[in-house]
Amino acid sequence: WQRVWLEPVAPTHIKRLRTTPDIDRRVLTVEAITDGDDKGVVEVSLTNRDGSVISGRALISQPVELEMPADAKLWSPDAPELYPLTVKLLNDGKCVDAVGSYAAFRKFSTARDGDGNMRLQLNNKNLFQFGQLDQGWWPDGLYTAPSDAALKFDLEKQKELGYNMVRKHIKVEPARWYAHCDSLGLIVW
Repeated sequence: WQRVWLEPVAPTHIKRLRTTPDIDRRVLTVEAITDGDDKGVVEVSLTNRDGSVISGRALISQPVELEMPADAKLWSPDAPELYPLTVKLLNDGKCVDAVGSYAAFRKFSTARDGDGNMRLQLNNKNLFQFGQLDQGWWPDGLYTAPSDAALKFDLEKQKELGYNMVRKHIKVEPARWYAHCDSLGLIVW
C-alpha cells in the first residue's frame, strides 16, 4: 500500500525534514534529520513569492530558523500557498547531500468564542471545516491506488464538491497523497 524505491545516498545524508511554521513570530523552522557523521552544516533556502531567496545555516542537528517577510502568504484552503525549499548538507564546504521539498506557512489552533464554545482555527481565525470520511479503498487495488493521477483525481473531486478538509480513516496514505492535499488546499484530519 506504499510505493517502494531504492536510492543511493552518501554515508552522511538527510533522512527527513521537519518544518514548523510560527505565523505569530513570522518564523519557519526547518530541521534536517540526518544519518552519518555529525560534522557539517545544514543550509536551507526558501524561494519567496517574488522569487527572492531566504536562506539560513546551522550546524547539523540544530534547527535553521528563517525569518519570513511581513507579506508572507499564509496557506489556506482557498489559497494553498506552498514555498519551495532546498536543503543542503555541507561538509568542509562541499555539498554531500541535497533535498528539495516545500513548506506551508500556517497555524492550526483552537479558541473559545464569545459564548465559551471551542472553535477550530486556521491562521488565528475561526474556520468551519467541512469534509468527508475517506477510507482510501480502491476497487482494483484495495489499499493501493492504481496511479498518482487516481490519488489526485479523488482529492480534486472533493475540492469541486466544496470540501475544505478530508478525514482519513483506518490507514496512512503515501506521502504523495498528503502533498496533493497541501497543493489543492485540503486540511487532513
